Amino acid sequence: MNIELYIKNRLCDIDSPESLGIRLKRQFINPAELSVKDAQKSYEITLPATPANNEIFSYANVEETQGKFRVYEDARLYADGILILDGKFRLSEISGEGYKGNLGVPAPLTVKDIFGETMMNQAGKWMIPFKGVESITGYNTGVYNKSKFKDGAPCIFPLVLYGLLPKNSNTEKNPDKELFDSNVFLNNNDLPPSVNCLQMLERIFANANYKLAGTAMNDECLRKLYVSYKNLYEYEMPWNAPQMKIKGKWYNYDADTKWIEAFLFENLEGGQNNLNTATVNLFSCNRTEIEEVVDDEHNIEIAEKPSMYDPDIKIKFKVPRSGLYKVEFDASIIMGNGYFRHSDAWYGINGGNFDRKYELKLVRNCADYTTSRFDNTFYKDNINQVRGGENPEKFLFPQGGNVNFIDPKQNPKFICGFSWGNDTRTYMADYYNPFNVADIRANPMAISGGRSWSYYDKEAGTEERYYSAVKSPGYRNAAGEVSSFKVDIANAPYPETYYIPANTDGNPTAKAGGRISQIVWLDSGDELSVVSMSCLDLSKYDGHPIAIWPNHHVNFELAVTPFQQSRQWLTIDDNGSSNPEKPLMDWNDTTTLLENEINLIKFLPAEIKVNDWIDNFCKAFNLNLINTGKKNFELNVKVNEIPKNLNNLIDLDRRANVKLCRNESLRLPSAYELGFTVNNSEKGYYDSIDEYVIGEDGKPTDEKVITAGDSGGGKYRTNSIETSVVQQTSNFSYNWFKKIRNAENNSILELPVITEQEIWEHGADYSEMSRKRYINLSQRFWFQSGYFTTNTFKGDKQISLATVTERYEGIKRLALHYRNEPDSIMRNYFLLMVNNNNSYTIVNCHLTPEEYAEINKSMVKLNGDLYNIAEVDGYDPLGKEECALKLIRRIV
Repeated sequence: MNIELYIKNRLCDIDSPESLGIRLKRQFINPAELSVKDAQKSYEITLPATPANNEIFSYANVEETQGKFRVYEDARLYADGILILDGKFRLSEISGEGYKGNLGVPAPLTVKDIFGETMMNQAGKWMIPFKGVESITGYNTGVYNKSKFKDGAPCIFPLVLYGLLPKNSNTEKNPDKELFDSNVFLNNNDLPPSVNCLQMLERIFANANYKLAGTAMNDECLRKLYVSYKNLYEYEMPWNAPQMKIKGKWYNYDADTKWIEAFLFENLEGGQNNLNTATVNLFSCNRTEIEEVVDDEHNIEIAEKPSMYDPDIKIKFKVPRSGLYKVEFDASIIMGNGYFRHSDAWYGINGGNFDRKYELKLVRNCADYTTSRFDNTFYKDNINQVRGGENPEKFLFPQGGNVNFIDPKQNPKFICGFSWGNDTRTYMADYYNPFNVADIRANPMAISGGRSWSYYDKEAGTEERYYSAVKSPGYRNAAGEVSSFKVDIANAPYPETYYIPANTDGNPTAKAGGRISQIVWLDSGDELSVVSMSCLDLSKYDGHPIAIWPNHHVNFELAVTPFQQSRQWLTIDDNGSSNPEKPLMDWNDTTTLLENEINLIKFLPAEIKVNDWIDNFCKAFNLNLINTGKKNFELNVKVNEIPKNLNNLIDLDRRANVKLCRNESLRLPSAYELGFTVNNSEKGYYDSIDEYVIGEDGKPTDEKVITAGDSGGGKYRTNSIETSVVQQTSNFSYNWFKKIRNAENNSILELPVITEQEIWEHGADYSEMSRKRYINLSQRFWFQSGYFTTNTFKGDKQISLATVTERYEGIKRLALHYRNEPDSIMRNYFLLMVNNNNSYTIVNCHLTPEEYAEINKSMVKLNGDLYNIAEVDGYDPLGKEECALKLIRRIV
């Protein structure tokens, strides 16, 4: 028998095969640990200190050599040319005569070695086409690109009860909690995707440049398995953000109907410097007319007028997700003629002109905008300088016609806008730029992208920073020095305003306008509004005081386009200027805020590490994940790794003496207990309890026995005489369902319920309880069972929502529980042994190198019975000594 040992790809010297003393040990099965293992190592061997071996071991036998002891990862042992061990050599002792150590198969690369501290939502990209309702319906009904998704839908969008059904404001205070009717009002955040487990794992490995294969990847049930969404309530679901656009006009007075805008906020109490103002939210008033809306995702909602006392138009323009957006605001203001006095003498209209001040501004989260302040000021609170203060020659102002940056101290709700007018009243001086005196005094405006000047003011400082960039040549002082607010954005236009006097180009009235292109950070849920603000004059009519409003109307067009995911794209420093040490911003940069696709990776749990999730998934279904090459992993069903056929049968009937066999206890536990992580306060678990606490009178009370619910767990008894119990709890949860009546088609929906019990309790206030969402509870598995169609999605669009089940009814069947029942996870994926005499049969025999090399795929025939091999101990490649085979009577 020829024995060859290679270390570092070099053949080692040995005195003789006998003197090498190679004996190998390998283990496959340990029933007490509920797992199948394959571990391999050698007894201690000694290699002589020959010149060749000294060189292989880097002269570790020389006293002065540093780092003597190490593991040599490349060690291969051959017997008659057959590779019987491919592993490592661990050096343990060095002497003048030789080198002692052990051969062994190293622990393979693990997912922790690859992914480390990477969280699930950080595992790269998994892009899928997504166009809102169309795509949700498509993935749920199987209408998607089958050539792109050959393995089926990468995700589905089921209706899951992560809380009470969201119902609109028209519903009664305490509606039926178990009724799905026309008052249900769903949006994207009610329908987070459930991703396909195996497709997700395949993508995560591919993103790390590894290929994932194995028997589990072809398992019929696992291929159809989806996992629920889980994240903290505060985690923003990364939906895409399509372009949104709205175009309209507003007028404060209609001469034909004598209708005047009624929903205005008047400040007639002097206000700032005796300045009387009128403010109107154009998205919540009487006289706005919408001409165009572009919005595929219904982020712009236009509500019907509920009653005569409400505004004629009520617009909610909501930002779908956080990020940097391109805001393009185009507006004009046109003066009107006419004279009107209300019969009750409380307001009036005069012909409009630009001798008074007007502002049109885009603001956020100001549904009822009641400020009396104009924002286009050039002193405190907008910039840290006081009119009439010291060193006015050093004061900074925007260069003529350029943008005036509004400090958050002045108006934290401000985004951008325009100021027009040439009011010469003394107390209006704060509002006019000394370097902008042509025609009418006008400025485009935008919120500053730097910190507020009051940031370090402990008493009245503005701590929050508003990230924004608008092209600007910078502010200048009286000497023409440019020192602040210089912002450069390649391919972006400078903001501008314009003025057209009356009787120009056939226009009988004066007109002004402006355009601004801004990149600004908007938060998910921000509600945008366009606000008009103008001066009011006080007068008397028929002896009564009256507020006189200049006749004017406004045209506006607002486009909000998703641009960048990270505010780090902005290179604006704390002072609101472009940082010259950072890359130049470019208006035409490729967007990273997605319009027609979503990244499913970003929907995965942000609080769970990749390696932990994979380990937990393998644990839940008793799968084996092994590294099979430099860039390859296999995910295998462990039960399938136990040899079942006779292709590699080792017949010992003529090679081993049955009378010399001995038996050893399997130490098989008395039972295996498998289960899920269960929150006893969950609604589904609580409803499954049908056992009640017995009172002192011996009768059942109304209190449930909290430990008596259906947890989806199970127990498998082995009939072993041992007293030990092997327990395993999955980090995933059991999936409970709740019956909901569907009023749309008089059917019953069985929906997954992932909530606490408290929100369903009788008498709980619906509006309060409906704000609670439980998307942070443990994930659970399901299969798609079908879908149903509803009109309850925002915008009243018809949408098809997935329904799910815990049972798969295919060629192979699977029920997603661990009960000791047919088709359960326990029966399908776990190696569960009955007593089987509770013993190993240990037999001594000789094995050929071919048999040893294939022993993990082999069965043994002994005394007419078939056995699985649990362990081989003391294998001698020379075949001179017998090894001990530890056998278990055929398992599967």
